[in-house]
Amino acid sequence: MKKLLVGLISWFLFVSSAAWGQDAMYFYNLGLHSSLAFQKIQYFTKALELDPKLSEAYEKRGLLYYDQGKYSQMTQDYRRVVDLKPLEPGTYVMLGSAYMKQKDYDAAIGNLTRAIDLDPQLGAAYSYISEAYRLKGMTAEAIENSTKAIAVGGASRTIGRAYATRAKSYRSLGNVKKADADFKRALRLAPEYVDYTYFTVTEFLADSAAESSSLKRVGLMGVFMIIGLVFVGIFRLVLPAPKKDTDR
Repeated sequence: MKKLLVGLISWFLFVSSAAWGQDAMYFYNLGLHSSLAFQKIQYFTKALELDPKLSEAYEKRGLLYYDQGKYSQMTQDYRRVVDLKPLEPGTYVMLGSAYMKQKDYDAAIGNLTRAIDLDPQLGAAYSYISEAYRLKGMTAEAIENSTKAIAVGGASRTIGRAYATRAKSYRSLGNVKKADADFKRALRLAPEYVDYTYFTVTEFLADSAAESSSLKRVGLMGVFMIIGLVFVGIFRLVLPAPKKDTDR
């Protein structure tokens, strides 16, 4: 009798577990197909209540939080992803990006270093970590890692960001010629990053003009960059929502 009772309890627990898992996937799929961000978050949250180990739901909800500027909540979700899937380099890149948004550069560097350890050919990780080093005032490390990102290669926006970081680093060292060349490459490779590029280019042009006390020092490069930025600003109306990949 006891064996029968134990067997029935075990069967009930097994069936219940399967049903809960199925329910979690039901809400997860609702989140995938919903068109409204707040509904997506609600569905993914419900899925996680039913299955706290559903890493994909943490990833999707985390991306939505990132898109909304809720970086603290995003990092919480992605820490859970790390707990569940500790060997995914892209997850550490996402965490690094979010920590940079929060100006926690040490945490960003730590996560990006982990991404590089897992995948030494991950250009996006070098691109982001170089900017984190630059923002910490570690110019040599910024140049070293942006150069690695360029050498490793990857999507044009990844390489464009690396050139922009290296250009700013060269500029801080007073190497105008190298900064000039890198800014041209950055603008050509990643024009969609208007805010990012516009800040660095205008900063560079302003500093160059102040040093030379003459508009001639800026030269035709500055004129063409400004014209290019105006056109890009006109035609680029909407930025795509962030996606979970290694090229942020």
